[in-house]
Amino acid sequence: MNRILVFHNQLWSQYKSCIFEGLHKQVENSELLVIQTSISEEIRKDLVNFDVHSYPYQYPFHLLNNKTLESSNSFSTALSWIYWIFKFKPTAINLTGYSELGTLPVLLISRLFGIKTYMTNESVLGFQHQPTTCLNRIKKVYKTFLFSMTTGFFSYGINSNTFLFFHGVPKQKIKLFLNAFDKSKFLSAGNKEVEPMEKYILFVGRLSPEKNLDALITLAKYIKSQQLNYHLIVVGDGPLKSSFIKQISDLPIQYKGSVAWEQLAELYRHAAALYLPSIIEPWGMVANEAQELGIPVICSEACGCAHDLIISTYSGLVCDENNCEEIFEYLNKGFSSDFIRKNARIFSVEKLVDQMQIALESHG
Repeated sequence: MNRILVFHNQLWSQYKSCIFEGLHKQVENSELLVIQTSISEEIRKDLVNFDVHSYPYQYPFHLLNNKTLESSNSFSTALSWIYWIFKFKPTAINLTGYSELGTLPVLLISRLFGIKTYMTNESVLGFQHQPTTCLNRIKKVYKTFLFSMTTGFFSYGINSNTFLFFHGVPKQKIKLFLNAFDKSKFLSAGNKEVEPMEKYILFVGRLSPEKNLDALITLAKYIKSQQLNYHLIVVGDGPLKSSFIKQISDLPIQYKGSVAWEQLAELYRHAAALYLPSIIEPWGMVANEAQELGIPVICSEACGCAHDLIISTYSGLVCDENNCEEIFEYLNKGFSSDFIRKNARIFSVEKLVDQMQIALESHG
């Protein structure tokens, strides 16, 4: 019997829970266990409104502690991972990323006992990864070593693959490059065709440096100077919230704060476009959500979904975030909601789970 052990960082993850549930239902002659390090990230703790002991997750899991991810002790987590390897006796292990202290001992133990290891890579290659400093060179050598010890990878698209190639991962080790979310729960209110009631561009994400909030300010100033019949709606919270609010007092930006995931569909449904101008973005799952509702996505080259889910001028626009003229030229041309939805269907949970199952249950 195959025994699949997953080390994941946070229990409250609407994007990953549907994958684990699908994998649990689908794996044949296998036993699955997900070890969750924490409940959620610090920034999302106010959105976690469920009882861990009664929430109906449809997959077996063990929660290491009730703290936020940032408050978790890395050394304690590493020891717990090692304990569960010997207790569960897996034939395959799935690691979420490479940054945890326990990654190296897990890979070494797995290599010693012939356990297959698959790493889910959410990183993309950015300027911060270039080996221009001694520290970055050391980091690259360390990651290259970790990756050489790993059996295979679950990647998040073209940009994620580029990151793996940069660290010496051969193409045949990448078992899937796909990302998906729980469409059925997201669309529980119904997926109906609705024309925008007002012309607004939507931003959904953390108010943090990597999200490039300056681009939102630039776009709003352009709208104001050109007297365009548009405004921005911003959803999210984060460390830059106070400074951001101060900058938008006289701009066409409506700040809504944090909004529960289940309530986002209505905001997407009436938007002219979703805007994702990040300077660092492993993927951008909000893009999947917008496309499921036939809404185009305007994103920067730095987003993992660029040129993958977002096919420029077809399912959205990949552009320089400071080129406001190009953004509104695209919006004024119009777009095909049907094509956007068809493109979104390629990125399904079912397809992702199928490919994960093949890798995790393989004997090669």
